[in-house]
Amino acid sequence: MKKSKLCFIAIILLTFSCCTLFRNPLDKRTGFSEELADLEGYICDENWEESGKSVLLSMEKWEKVKPWIQMEIDHDVINDLEVKLTELSAFIETRDKSASLANIRVIINMWANIGSK
Repeated sequence: MKKSKLCFIAIILLTFSCCTLFRNPLDKRTGFSEELADLEGYICDENWEESGKSVLLSMEKWEKVKPWIQMEIDHDVINDLEVKLTELSAFIETRDKSASLANIRVIINMWANIGSK
């Protein structure tokens, strides 16, 4: 009886803190934050070739992270982040530094806020 109660409490705690518990290990395993930081640097330096490669790599890493956090987060947040990544790829393609820089900083901020609220 005690074990079943303990298991039930553990499941409840895991359910409500899933993003907080899994975000950092997922981030370290995939390197999503690191890739976003690299991408911001490429944009600042106007290195458009590396920016293009990095945004594609960021999208691939996001696809690895997304299944683990989408059960916990509002789907609007996930959709917004994906829209921002898509917009960013277009801004990079057109070499629009100000829009690219603003967009990557929004993405970094959105990612930092996942699991913190």
